[in-house]
Amino acid sequence: MKAMLRSATVLSLVTLFAVSANAQGENPSGQGGPPVLAKSLAPARMGGRIMVTSPAFSSGKTLDEKYTQNGANMSPPLAWTKGPVGTRSYVVLAEDSGVNRPEPIVHWIVYNIPSSVLRLSQEMPPGATLEDGALQGKNVAGSTSYIGPKPPAGQTHPYHFQVFALNTTLDIDPANADRATLINAMKGRVLAVGDVVGNYTGQ
Repeated sequence: MKAMLRSATVLSLVTLFAVSANAQGENPSGQGGPPVLAKSLAPARMGGRIMVTSPAFSSGKTLDEKYTQNGANMSPPLAWTKGPVGTRSYVVLAEDSGVNRPEPIVHWIVYNIPSSVLRLSQEMPPGATLEDGALQGKNVAGSTSYIGPKPPAGQTHPYHFQVFALNTTLDIDPANADRATLINAMKGRVLAVGDVVGNYTGQ
């Protein structure tokens, strides 16, 4: 009877540790799980959704090489449906979720896009400030611009071009506008969110 109780106690502890590890984003093997995208860290109120598309690729399909570091390294065109009543600005955040680490790789941050703007053209210029007053934050290389995919040879990664409709504009200096700062500022202010996903295989 005592042996059975000891076994039950050990099993309970193992289960507890496994649940705790999974809650921290780790899988049972002890390896890091997939990264958590910004849309999960700063979710929309009441599950609001907007539709995000690109005339350059269909969601789940392959990105043209010109949008990658192996090509022209230009940003793809994006479009989205109008946010709900109360939308004051949009944020675009492009992330690579195909890496085995806690955070995805950030390829593009654009914020304070005016609520009247529902698209970004192809090949947006580098620099902190865009023509319509929108601002670009810091990508993985630390520059205020788009940086295209370049996964390891043979690996196919998904790139999530997420668009957030906010009930405010963000008072963030582009020099400090990294992923963590942006997400923290967006929390509780997202009215709707959506994304379009492009895949790319490393050369």
